[in-house]
Formats: sequence, structure tokens, C-alpha cells
Amino acid sequence: MHTTIDIDLKLKQGFRSLFPDYATKLEKATSQEEINKLQAIFIEERKQALADALGKDISELQASDQTAAIPLKKETYDILVNATGDDIKRQLHVIIDGLERLKGMEKDDAGLVTAQILLSGVLGIGSLAISEVVIKLAAGAAEAVAALAGVTTATVGVVVAIAALVIVAIIIPIIYFMTKPANAIVLLINELDKPLVFVDDHNIHGKPMLMTTPIPEGVEIPGAAKYPIAGLIAAEKRDKALIGTQYGFTMQYGSTSTKFSFGVECPLTSLSTDNNCYCAIDESAKTVAERTSNNNKQFWEVEKDGLKLSIRCNSGSGSIAYYVARAYKA
Repeated sequence: MHTTIDIDLKLKQGFRSLFPDYATKLEKATSQEEINKLQAIFIEERKQALADALGKDISELQASDQTAAIPLKKETYDILVNATGDDIKRQLHVIIDGLERLKGMEKDDAGLVTAQILLSGVLGIGSLAISEVVIKLAAGAAEAVAALAGVTTATVGVVVAIAALVIVAIIIPIIYFMTKPANAIVLLINELDKPLVFVDDHNIHGKPMLMTTPIPEGVEIPGAAKYPIAGLIAAEKRDKALIGTQYGFTMQYGSTSTKFSFGVECPLTSLSTDNNCYCAIDESAKTVAERTSNNNKQFWEVEKDGLKLSIRCNSGSGSIAYYVARAYKA
């Protein structure tokens, strides 16, 4: 059985091996402010590396370039939708650990990278997520080996660059801090037939750190299965803040007028509220950010016109709150 300390230590060890220069600088930092400044510098460096891999200027990077939608293997999906407590944290760490492993494979061939994607419990990431390669591998087709040739060296470079950017944005606040953190990390699973596209967000406290957009509809393999797609969203407390993060975000359901909103809160102390969550259909990001605190629940679900949302937090306590959220048919 893995303890919370074991899980966090594994993330830190992985980060050190992948980013030894970053880790050295972070470990020499003498204040939280210095850690925050270093992270901001590292994020810009990772964005530049991603721009280079895409053949773009950094100013041309779109939100959709910088995040990775993740098709989930059936067994991973089954665990996530039924997870409670530490299992939520453990499963999100499995996905983050998979990203770390991808970053470490930047000099490997395309076949090894694809194999690692499958081993990490997901079927793809970023530009690989909707490729014929992933579809053939997921279907277990005999031509899967030949399909690996479709994963080019250029594709590997983009996948590795995206993974590195996500790692730097999400992991540093979890493993390097001097003042108590207050972070919310959400894995939103889209089980519907249309993409979820970011509309807006609202912080009552804290600041957004990562938004996956769009989160496409599932990858469908005729005669086999449909694989749901997930995306990571993260928020954290502001620098030097004496209060945690309280955050809401809204996604549009395809080209329809329907909007899905999720609210999360990770307070710096539990004097008035605990880690909590809330979701709503056709309510604003500001409204759900307010209502998550007012309701102070670790699970919430809502249904309207045959569509259903749910969100569950791993625990009412803890300075890093992990959530699994879903959008699916009722």
C-alpha cells in the first residue's frame, strides 16, 4: 500500500531526474517568493521549447497548443469514476507520473513513446490523442506495429514539450514550498458527444494555473469502444496570500448554448470551510465559485435535459485538493 508521503516523494524524485537544473535552483531558494519567480521563469522556458517544437513564435501559441487532452483507457476510466478519498489523489498522480515519464523519453524513438503513453493508463496526449495510431493501438489491431511509424520524431517532440509544460505548471507547487500551499487540481472527464470548450473563469481567491481546452469528445473505435477524454485544470493561492484558492470555471458544450460550470475551494485553513466543490449547468463561473464555499461539500452532482455533471474531492482537508469531475449523459 502506498502512503501519501510515498506518492509525493515519487513525484519529487521524478522531477529531479527530469529537470535537475530546475530542481537544484528550487532547492536553493530561500523564500516562497523566489520559488514562485523561478516557476514563472521555468514556465516561459517550457513555452519557448513548445513553440520551437511546433515551429511557431512563442507569441503565436494558443491555449489549445499548451495543454493536453488525455483519452483514458477503460480500466483507468473505471477507477477514476469510482474513486474516493486517497484513490482520487493516487490516480491523478498516476497520470502526472505518466507525463513525467514522457518528458524523460525525449530522445527515444516514437514506438517507445507510444508504448509509454499506453502504460501510463491513458491512450494519448496532445497531438497523439486523436491520431490513427492511438485508434489502432486501442483496438489492438494486428497492424499496430506498423501504425507506430505514423508517430513521427516531430510528433514526439511536441508531445514531450507539452508534457514538460504541464509538469512545471502543476508539480512545482506540490513538491516545492516554504509557505503552506493551497492548490486545487481537477481532472475533468468528457464522456459526451461534443467537445468542452473553455468560456471563462473566476477567482474569488487565488489564481488559475492550467486550463485544458478544448477537451474533445471521446475517441470512438467502431466495433470496439468509445474512450472518454480528460483534461487537467489547476488553480492555486496567490503569492504571499493569507487565504487559499476559491475558483470557478465554465466550459461550453460544443456549439450549443449549454454551459457547464465547476467550482472548487482549497482554503489555507479549515476554520470556516473545508476543501469543497460544486457544479452547475447554465450558471456562471462566478456563481459556482461562490456556491462551492457556501455549500462546503466534497461531492456535488446536477442533472438537466438529459445531461449530468458531477465532481468529487479527495478530502475535506489537505493543502493540495484533488478532484475528479465528469460531464456525461444522465
